[in-house]
Amino acid sequence: MKNSAKIQNLINECRQIEEDSTYNAEVHHIITHKLSIKAFWFKLIPAIITVSSAFGLIIGAPNWISWITLITGLITMVNIFIEPEKKSKDHLFAAKNFTVLKHESRSLYETFKEFIDETEFYNSVKRLREKYNLLVQCTPPTDDKKALEEARKRIREGIHKADFRLEDTIA
Repeated sequence: MKNSAKIQNLINECRQIEEDSTYNAEVHHIITHKLSIKAFWFKLIPAIITVSSAFGLIIGAPNWISWITLITGLITMVNIFIEPEKKSKDHLFAAKNFTVLKHESRSLYETFKEFIDETEFYNSVKRLREKYNLLVQCTPPTDDKKALEEARKRIREGIHKADFRLEDTIA
């Protein structure tokens, strides 16, 4: 590789993609977790209430109990339409794809750049940038400010650093 300024620009682009992907992956993981908990409770609570009220009707509870069954049925229908489980899976898919891109970017500038020429390095970085841009367009939005703050905190605490990298900074 010849032109060190050009190479450094490509390395910086890889680092930018790595960092952006790290943040995106972490936020998507946090949102996935929140949505999967919501989906679990949206399924379980109406089911428990429905079974309980149906049992109450069987053993002779007053007829107004049937209204509870009706309401939980409506809650179940709303749950079907808002699809928290599907949204959770969409965010998990995004998180995994951003994680893969993060590792591809890091390995390109840290390891593989020494084995390829400048043009191939340029094309590889360009491909990573295009892949990142496509992922941003195709994944659900991460507009949860609490999730973003939590992701920022976790990343700054070094949760995504390999143990051997943490040891290098401590030693």
